[in-house]
Amino acid sequence: MLKPTMSRRGGFPSAQFCNQFKSEFFNCLICLDVCRSPVTCRSGAHLFCHGCLAESLRHNPSCPTCREPLADPVLCPFASKQVSALDVFCSHDECTWKGTCGRLDSHLDNDCPYEPIECTGEGGCGARALRREMATHRQFICLQNCPNSKAEESIEEEFDTCDVRLSRNDLIDHLQNHCELRLIHCPHPSCEFSAAYNRMPAHLEVCPLAPVLCPRQCDTPNLTRQCLDAHKTDCPNEPVLCVHAPLGCSHVAPRGQIGEHEQDIGVHFVALSKAFVQLQQSHVRLKQSHVQLQRSHVQLQQPHVQLQQSHVQLQRSVETKLEAQATLLQPLVAEAQARAEAKARAKAKARTKARAKARAKAKARAEAQAKAKDEESDLEWY
Repeated sequence: MLKPTMSRRGGFPSAQFCNQFKSEFFNCLICLDVCRSPVTCRSGAHLFCHGCLAESLRHNPSCPTCREPLADPVLCPFASKQVSALDVFCSHDECTWKGTCGRLDSHLDNDCPYEPIECTGEGGCGARALRREMATHRQFICLQNCPNSKAEESIEEEFDTCDVRLSRNDLIDHLQNHCELRLIHCPHPSCEFSAAYNRMPAHLEVCPLAPVLCPRQCDTPNLTRQCLDAHKTDCPNEPVLCVHAPLGCSHVAPRGQIGEHEQDIGVHFVALSKAFVQLQQSHVRLKQSHVQLQRSHVQLQQPHVQLQQSHVQLQRSVETKLEAQATLLQPLVAEAQARAEAKARAKAKARTKARAKARAKAKARAEAQAKAKDEESDLEWY
């Protein structure tokens, strides 16, 4: 016979689904809930939970509906795929987990703190306790001779945790309900904070998910501490200014009642009239200031014109003086140029004479040398 793929029997109740699942196509014909690990008979016309059909086949090896002989359940992949994709809540009401049917058993087997599990492993006693309480059981009960095996024994025991003396049989109740150092979870939904019992009051004073009342005493439900600042922008009792405040209306009222005031045309007409008169007065004052600025501008322009005239006169006088000085300097410049030209001519003549003398000397020297050579050649002949 095919072994069940899930250890739990029975289907999923319709109330366990996140969205109200009303289709009866996937309902088990034995438990009438949505099938857990759907299987069918050979005809494929009847759907069952694997656990429900396996239990039925132990007593009668035939389909419970059509009575067709059946030794092993037949898996239904289509139904398994459809059911596994549906969103469900955890089977335990205290747990906030939410996921698909295909992941529910994995959550219950490995993670759910409210799932009962057996005390197994080295030194295990086989007792069942919630997963969240198993560590306490293993630490204080099981490893110190579980009271399930010695129920009649009553031994005084002292623990270092809270210095309380009690019998071992009363230890679980003390650790779960009375110990000041027991680990507890924040009671507010969705808050994952955990701490010792004697430290929890300090957390509750600042828990962001703690339910609080609006300081303006409005009737907004499900208000938490972390949403309080955002709530002020929506609170119907929060005092707000009239939307016509820029026009001069200074009325303040709760947000839920300000609408009636904002629709009162008469009140805002008076405020608008006052604002218009004030605007006109401001306009007159601005005109007066503009006229005064224009006068000041004219007064400042007069010295500026005078300075410009003085500047023009000064430029003319400087140009006149420069022209007079240029006239006086022209003869001197011409005379200096003439002297310079005469000196240049004299220097040129001197250079010409020096060159002529040098040529004459060179010629005389050459003639003397030629004459000396002739005389020497005559002497040699004789």
